[in-house]
Amino acid sequence: MKKTLLLLIFLLLSVVLIACNNDNQESQKKEEPSQVSQESTKKIQTEKNTVENEENSLPAFKALVTPEITLLSAEGNVQYLFDSSYGEVCWNNCDEFIHFNYPNIHSGDVEVGNRLQFDWSSLKPQPTEIHLIHVNNSDEDDLKELRRKQKSPENAPLTITVDEEMIGNQYAFEFIWKDGEVVEGRSILNFKLE
Repeated sequence: MKKTLLLLIFLLLSVVLIACNNDNQESQKKEEPSQVSQESTKKIQTEKNTVENEENSLPAFKALVTPEITLLSAEGNVQYLFDSSYGEVCWNNCDEFIHFNYPNIHSGDVEVGNRLQFDWSSLKPQPTEIHLIHVNNSDEDDLKELRRKQKSPENAPLTITVDEEMIGNQYAFEFIWKDGEVVEGRSILNFKLE
């Protein structure tokens, strides 16, 4: 009788353990899809954030192609690439208080009637705003902006005919990239006429 009772207890415990094990396996199966779903959601959200960040930020400044200035004769024949200086003012971290100090640069030789052709079409992405700036170079230690004119970013290449008033002056093209009202990047193309 003892043996029978022990056998019954043993069988009863076996059934209870098997039932508990099955319950545990079912709850794990229910949790696994939930965990996979959460991990998938996190991964998709991370990828989405990465793509949004890439869309909202500019490529590395060094990856940009430099805008070109070409000197044309009065007849329109290409003479050579004109001497200029291109640089970053701020990139992917601009604020409205960043000040640019215009460098005193080497002059390029021109004659009245020559034309300068400015081509920024290779800039990718294209700037949102472009300004032609006349720089006061009378004090070589303190170059300041005299005038600025807004130019259309779609108007590339832009050709300007050199007149007598332009010779001896320094100019700059300011390129601005905006996202709405927020400035994402600014760069400057400086040149001087002699």
